Amino acid sequence: MKKILEITLAEVQAMLKLKGFEEFTSDLVPNIVGIRSTELDGEDFDDRCHVWWYEGGELAFSKNYTITTNPGTYYLKNPIAGSKGTLILCPGQHINCWQVGMHKGKQLAFVQTGAPMQVYRDRNRDGKMDFDPKTIEAGYFGMNGHHGALSDVNLIGQWSAGCQVWRFHKAHQDMMNLVQDNAKKTKQKDYTYTLLEQKDF
Repeated sequence: MKKILEITLAEVQAMLKLKGFEEFTSDLVPNIVGIRSTELDGEDFDDRCHVWWYEGGELAFSKNYTITTNPGTYYLKNPIAGSKGTLILCPGQHINCWQVGMHKGKQLAFVQTGAPMQVYRDRNRDGKMDFDPKTIEAGYFGMNGHHGALSDVNLIGQWSAGCQVWRFHKAHQDMMNLVQDNAKKTKQKDYTYTLLEQKDF
C-alpha cells in the first residue's frame, strides 16, 4: 500500500475515474479530495487533501494539504450533547455539499449548507473510530472544511468533532481566498467534496 504522502495527483485522478466519481474540468471549478490515512486512531494530522482546478483546459492550480478527516479523541469519548454519537464522514463523493461561508462565525471555510452528507455515528465512547454501516445516516451536520486555530496546530484535540480540518491555518485561508476569487468569475456557489481512503491506493 502506498504511503499517503506519496500519493500523487495523477493517482488521485485515476482513483476518481476507477470509482466512477466526477473530476471537474470546467474553468476554475475546484476538485477537493481528501484521503483518510490507515492510521485511524490518535491525535495526529495524518490525512491529506488534494485541491486542483483547470483553466483553458490546462491544470492551473494543484496543492495538497495536511488535514484530518477524523474526529479527535476528545469527541470520540465525549459526543456532543444530545447527538446520536460522534460524526465520522463516510468515504464517497458528497455532491454540492459545501458552500463558502463562516465556520462558527470566525473563519472563512467550506460550510455544509449545500446538500446532505453521509456519516457514521460512533456511540461507544471508547476513543476509537467505529465504521458500523448500521449507523450511517444522511443529513446536515455542520460537516465543514476549516482550519484549526489562528496558528498552526500539532494535535487534533477539540478542533474536530467530525469536520475536515486543515492543520495549517494560512494554507487553508490562502486556498479559501483563491476559491472566493474564482467564484467571482464563475458564480459557483456549491462545492463537491470527495473522501477517499489510503487503502484504496
